[in-house]
Amino acid sequence: MNILTLMETFSVVVDTGSFTAAAEKLGFSKSFISKQISTLEDDLGTRLLYRTTRKLSLSDEGGQFYKHCKIIMAEAENARAEVMDSQGAPKGKIRLTLPQSLIISGFGQLLIEFQLQYPEIELEVIASGRTEDLVEEGIDIALRVGQLEDSCLISRRLADCTFQVVASPQYIRKSGTPYQPADLMEHNCLIYSDSKINRGWPFLSPSGESITVKAKGSLTSNDGGLIVESILRGLGIGFGPSFLFKNDIEEGRLQLLLSDYYQPATTISALYPLNRNLSRRVRMLVDYLSERLSV
Repeated sequence: MNILTLMETFSVVVDTGSFTAAAEKLGFSKSFISKQISTLEDDLGTRLLYRTTRKLSLSDEGGQFYKHCKIIMAEAENARAEVMDSQGAPKGKIRLTLPQSLIISGFGQLLIEFQLQYPEIELEVIASGRTEDLVEEGIDIALRVGQLEDSCLISRRLADCTFQVVASPQYIRKSGTPYQPADLMEHNCLIYSDSKINRGWPFLSPSGESITVKAKGSLTSNDGGLIVESILRGLGIGFGPSFLFKNDIEEGRLQLLLSDYYQPATTISALYPLNRNLSRRVRMLVDYLSERLSV
């Protein structure tokens, strides 16, 4: 049997977690799926899956082989989509990951407008602040805020932003104004836990000295919307990228604090794997975001 067919079956079994679910997804019988996996293991000369009555688990060799299968399946889908895209209106699926802060700040609206413009493109949006393995998880593109770690990913700058400290006028009236980063230790700081700098808020003094404040307070959450709403309601002080607070600052609902201590501007970037040729639809999304954010 074709090795690519066996690899696809193996990937689906791992993704779904059972022969039964894989059989339903692929439209074959459970016994046929089981036979395909056995054929693949015989061909490779090693055990890929450990089977019990309750679950399946990968062997070490199976885990390595699964990673290769996902890369090959993704490339096959990209090749198929590239040909289909070139024949007419862009279509197909884009798996996109980005931090929740981008979604609640207006990026979500940009993605909706993109889909309205290109209705045959399917978006799967994963709101996450963690660093995913784009190839292993089959993600086409990731949007990230801040300094990028060295990796095998290609990056494209979309826009600039600054990390800011903000509070509502009612909080400042009640608790006072911090005048230097150390003053934050006496205030209720609201922590967005999905950020890499969740408890170590970085600053730069006017003389160029790096300062890190170990923020603490009554609320820690990975829900960026809850953190922003809590800041607006006067619960405490928040720290985050400028795009998150822009409208509320302009309309007077939030006030900037400690602006003399901000770090230099950082970037919002689009990342994609080095070994992956961007499909037409993904290039269109990146171009669209770049154009809209530069206005």
